Amino acid sequence: MKLLPALAAATLVMSGAGYAQQTAQSSSSTPTTGDVSASTRGGGSSTPDSVEVSGGADAAATNGGAATTDSRAKFNDNNAHQRSVATARDDDERARSMTNTHVRKDGQVRSRSMSIYKERGEKPVIDRQTSVSGK
Repeated sequence: MKLLPALAAATLVMSGAGYAQQTAQSSSSTPTTGDVSASTRGGGSSTPDSVEVSGGADAAATNGGAATTDSRAKFNDNNAHQRSVATARDDDERARSMTNTHVRKDGQVRSRSMSIYKERGEKPVIDRQTSVSGK
């Protein structure tokens, strides 16, 4: 069995307008009943003096399948961004999960997650989560 975890976290301190702390987080995962599974999570917060994002990804595949994860965080002058992706596959199953979190200097925090699981000959199972806070 392959199990791949990935984590990303970052914090940037800056001055800004006065507002209360804003936070948002989301996560999504595929069903774990088959040979493959994938899950991601992410969140962020913004205060008048700082922005922060964090997240991670997990993927697992058995019976000769393959699993990959990637999780990154980056900043520019006005925003913080976090992205996590997990994929797993074998001969007849596919699992993919993605989470994107954006934190703006003005206090808006948005986190979106989506996962999809597809077994050959069956309809895909899709899960979507969104969380928004602030302006």
